[in-house]
Amino acid sequence: MPLVAVTYAKGRPGATTTALGLAAVAPEWARPVVVECDPAGGDLMRRHRLAAVPSIVDLAAVARGSTNSADVFAVASQPVAVAEVVVPVVVAPAGGAQTRAALPELTGSGRAVLAAPDRVVVADCGRWGPGSPVWPVLRGADVVLVLARADADEVAHLREHLGELIDAGAGRLVVLLGAGGAYSTADVADVLAAHVGQELARDPEAVTVLGPLPPDRRSAGVLSGELMAGRRWRRLPLMEAYARLWADLAPHLPVLAPQHDQPATEARP
Repeated sequence: MPLVAVTYAKGRPGATTTALGLAAVAPEWARPVVVECDPAGGDLMRRHRLAAVPSIVDLAAVARGSTNSADVFAVASQPVAVAEVVVPVVVAPAGGAQTRAALPELTGSGRAVLAAPDRVVVADCGRWGPGSPVWPVLRGADVVLVLARADADEVAHLREHLGELIDAGAGRLVVLLGAGGAYSTADVADVLAAHVGQELARDPEAVTVLGPLPPDRRSAGVLSGELMAGRRWRRLPLMEAYARLWADLAPHLPVLAPQHDQPATEARP
């Protein structure tokens, strides 16, 4: 059940960009699909001028009558092209009401729609918070990728709420630092490890801190649909950073064994 959930605690947008970026440069064995699970509503439909249907509403409807995840995604996804790579995405309408209604259908008892046996599902979960309907997705993920900036306020907020994810039994927690910030990756790792080990009495190694991601407006523009990807789009700093991240994620995705070392260079089904 390889599921990667991308989320943030406070003040750090970019979950949608990161989810799509990871899928675009994923190794071929991953066969990723992006699902917009953000309770606040989706962005991919507008950014990439996609159709209103199919969407997460259709994914939920099909899931009620199907246990074959591969068939579900074939019916509910739309293609987003990043140069020669085609990423299947399940979009969510803006506003969030329909997404909030659909999430229980995808995560309820007996359902494993987001745990496809033959591909990695990258779930864009937006911002998490107490009582959010996205919590079942986070609890079911193999990896929870938490975006943050290495500033005092965001690190403090993350530190205070990280225990919620640990206690909820979420999968491997990876804090991915964004560009900029006042502190180094090592500083943030030390602060979080001390908090987890001393104050929460949990294993300090339960949380990994990676990054920071490089500042790269061109990659962000490509992933937002504002810019065309050039021939060397994979060599853009942010794309390379996302590609390297798969080496850290792969050991925590036990169902799919890597068969190729290089990202795919042709359209995916």
